Amino acid sequence: MAGTEPSPDSGTSGVVGRARIFLAACAQYASARLRLASLEGREAAAHSFKLLIIAGAAVVLGAFGWLFACLAIVFLLAKAFGGANGWVWASLVMAALHFLGVLVLVLALKSKLGTTLFPITTAELKKDQEWLDQQNRTNSQS
Repeated sequence: MAGTEPSPDSGTSGVVGRARIFLAACAQYASARLRLASLEGREAAAHSFKLLIIAGAAVVLGAFGWLFACLAIVFLLAKAFGGANGWVWASLVMAALHFLGVLVLVLALKSKLGTTLFPITTAELKKDQEWLDQQNRTNSQS
């Protein structure tokens, strides 16, 4: 780059001058990498936003599909039960099935809550804490 080249009489001879040139080159390198990271970060954010919009649309469409499927099942069950109270029984069966699904998911979630997050990091932090405690005991005994 022509703008970063030192002129022969700018006082860049010797160790200090070379250190300035080296630091200027490092600063330019870091600046270029930061600009690249910024650009890629913006692109990644835009891509993530598009994915979020698509996932949100899929969830909304899936919810409407589930609603209409449940309504169709209620209609079929009401017709199967027959009578004046067929709708009530069909709705109760669908509600019971949904509550059963909620119960299964809650039990699965409860079993997953016992899982330790970041087990390796936690173990390393415990080892560090034990080492610090040992150093404190050693220093207090001295």
